[in-house]
Amino acid sequence: MKTEFLHQPSVSIRNLGDIFPDPLMKDYYFGLLKKLVSLNTDAVKKLNYEEASSLIANELKRLGLDTKIVGEKVPNVVARLDVGAEKDLAIVSHYDVVPAEGSWIVDGREIDPFQPFELNGRLYGRGSADDKSAIVASIWAMAELKDKRMKYNPLLIITGDEEVGGTGIREVVSAGITGDLVLVADADIEYVGIGASGVVHGWIVVEGKEGHAGYPHRATNPVNGLISLCSNLMRFAEKRALTFSGLDSPPDSPISKVWGRFTFTILQAGGKHNVIPKEAKAGFDMRIVPGEDPNKAILELKSEFEAIRQRLGLDARLEIIEPINEGWMTDPQHPFVREALNIYERLFGYKRVCGELGGNDGYIFSKRGKPTITLGAMRKENNIHGRNEFVYLNDVVMLKEFIKGLLKGI
Repeated sequence: MKTEFLHQPSVSIRNLGDIFPDPLMKDYYFGLLKKLVSLNTDAVKKLNYEEASSLIANELKRLGLDTKIVGEKVPNVVARLDVGAEKDLAIVSHYDVVPAEGSWIVDGREIDPFQPFELNGRLYGRGSADDKSAIVASIWAMAELKDKRMKYNPLLIITGDEEVGGTGIREVVSAGITGDLVLVADADIEYVGIGASGVVHGWIVVEGKEGHAGYPHRATNPVNGLISLCSNLMRFAEKRALTFSGLDSPPDSPISKVWGRFTFTILQAGGKHNVIPKEAKAGFDMRIVPGEDPNKAILELKSEFEAIRQRLGLDARLEIIEPINEGWMTDPQHPFVREALNIYERLFGYKRVCGELGGNDGYIFSKRGKPTITLGAMRKENNIHGRNEFVYLNDVVMLKEFIKGLLKGI
C-alpha cells in the first residue's frame, strides 16, 4: 500500500474507508478529543486533573475495562482488559499539558487554546497533539477490539504531571503496575522509537557580596562570576556534542546519531538595576544519549565545573535536581521491536527506528526490564508546547490502527 504521509501529512494519504468503518464512531472519538482539549489541564497549576481523569475513566468503564484511579498526589487512570493472554501490553499516555497563555491566531482567526478549532484535517488546541491525541487513539482502539481476539491483555496507563517531573507515572509504577511490554504513546509518528535521551537538570550557583551598584568596589558581584563560569562551561557543551548513541537521530536532525547536549536555559540574579545581588544562578539541561551511563556524564560535568571554579577562584556550587531521567534503549533485534516494525510498515509503507532527542517515561519501564517502544501522533510541525499546537486527525487514526495491530499481534 503506497503512502505519501511523510510528504503530505495535512491531506488524506490513503483510502481511509477500511479505517473508518463507522462514521459515527469517528465523529464520537474526534468529539472526545475535543472534550479533552477543552479541559485546561495545566500541569504547573494542576488544573482540572479530577475532571480529565474522571472523563477518561468513565469512557474506559463504558467499554468494559477494569478501571481504577491510582495515586495520592495525582489521579492516574489505569484500565485493563483480561483477554486471557500471557502478557500485558501497557499503553502509556498523559492528560496534563504545558501552560498556554493568551489567544492564538489560526488562519486569521483569534482562538482560545482551550476551545478546540478544526480546520482542513487539523485540530488546534493545547494538548491536541501532546498528548490527548494518544489518549483518544488508545480508547478508540479498545472500542474496536474489545470483543475481538487479542495477543496481549491491554493495560492503559494515563497519567498526570508528565510535563512537570512525572509524579503520576512514578505513583503508578510504585504500585507495581508496569505491564510486560510497553508502548509510550507520547512521541513522534514518523518512526518507531526504541530509545530516548536521558535528562539531567540543575543549577550553577555563584555567591557574592551584595551592595550598591554605584560602589562596586565594596561588593563582590556574582553576576560577573557566573558569566565567566558559564562561558568556560561552553567547552563542556562542545565535548558533550561529541558523545553519540548507536541509535539514529529522528528525521531532519543535524547529526545522524543521537548526540549529547548541554544547554543553559535559565538565568536568575538581582531584581533592581542599582543593586549588586548576593547570588546569581544559571539553570541547565543536559541530555544523556541512549545507552550512555548517566552517572559517568554527571561526574564529567562535576569535574569540569570544579576545575573551572578553582581556576576562577569563585564561591560557587553545582546542584543536580533529583530525580533524573536516566534515558533508555531497547535492543533493535528484540522480538517486540520487530513485531512493531512489521505493523508500522503495513500501515505506513516503510520501516524506521530512531532514538528520541527528548526524554520520556520509557526509562521508568526500561530500567525494570520491560521491552519498551514509542509511537505517538506528533510531528515536528505540530508546535507542541508552542502557540498554535495542532494534530492531524489522520494521525490519530493511524496511531489507533498501530495500537490495534500491536494488541492483535498481526
